Amino acid sequence: MKKALLLLLMGTTLFVSCSKDDDTPAVKTKSEILVRTWEVQTGSIGLGTATPITGYTKGGGAANLVDMSKFKLEFKTGGDFVQTSLDGTSSTGKWALTDNDTKLSLTTTQIPTPDVWNITTLTETNFDIARQIAGNSTAPGDLYWKNLIDTFGKPLGISSAAGASIAVKMIPVK
Repeated sequence: MKKALLLLLMGTTLFVSCSKDDDTPAVKTKSEILVRTWEVQTGSIGLGTATPITGYTKGGGAANLVDMSKFKLEFKTGGDFVQTSLDGTSSTGKWALTDNDTKLSLTTTQIPTPDVWNITTLTETNFDIARQIAGNSTAPGDLYWKNLIDTFGKPLGISSAAGASIAVKMIPVK
């Protein structure tokens, strides 16, 4: 009788232990975390060797150098994404995480070769990316960003000729 009671107790303990393990949520991959819509919280730029300046802060209004309030990135399962630009227009493309999930590669009709960003943070609540652009770079992605910097910076006397660094901190759209 004692053996039967002991076996019953051990079986119950084993069953309860297994049930608790099943309640543990699965750890999400970086790709699964990325799949959602992100909006800019802050955007900063550094020109040449100058210390980067913040050009946009969400809710900063007229104090912002550039209005990034309409800019969003919506990443979809399967590698598609939708980018809503500064002016509110949308374009589509493909995304991929590379280099052990430390880089984000984006391909669009505007930039048909991969536009690669370094991922500095990717969690459920923060997605931060950055890139360095050499002043003499002729890579299509770099040329795209240099053109934007030069176009928006012209009234302020800003140029990408000496190179640039861009850092964007994003949060999920609620």
